[in-house]
Amino acid sequence: MPQYLGTLRLRLAGVLAGAALAALALGACGSLVPVSSQITAPPPDCSTPRPVSAVDSFTTTVALQAGASGLQYGDISVGCGAVAKTTSNVNVQFTVWLSTGTQVITTRGANQPTNPLALADPTTLAFWRLGVPGMKVGGTRRLVVPPALGFGATGNSSANVPANATLVIDVELVSLG
Repeated sequence: MPQYLGTLRLRLAGVLAGAALAALALGACGSLVPVSSQITAPPPDCSTPRPVSAVDSFTTTVALQAGASGLQYGDISVGCGAVAKTTSNVNVQFTVWLSTGTQVITTRGANQPTNPLALADPTTLAFWRLGVPGMKVGGTRRLVVPPALGFGATGNSSANVPANATLVIDVELVSLG
């Protein structure tokens, strides 16, 4: 029995010595694979700006959150770029529908320029100032705008928006600047 324990100790010492040599060899050569004790989730899928000719769809299903102002919003796709702040100047493309699904305004189509918005400017419509900050460039967000944050009791006759209309807007953040 003592001879068996001696053999076992020698084998164990050999295994430990081999592991130590392997660790030294790796340390001397470096490693191409970083070792971490943390497991991180892959980043979410993100989007880059779509072609201006892309079409928005009223029937796209979006999970909405309610803001304190009454504005509801939800991301259709998350962008990959810089984040818009409340003080940012942004360029957007958008489509506006009445809550019935009737399209009243779109900036999408061939040869359409992006639309600049100064989010810190108090003359910029409230739904833009509240709904765009937090978006990333390339992302598309749905805004459901109550009349008080849209065109109110007067509506907007040039855009065919009647008085007290709730608006549904898909806005894409094309760029900052």
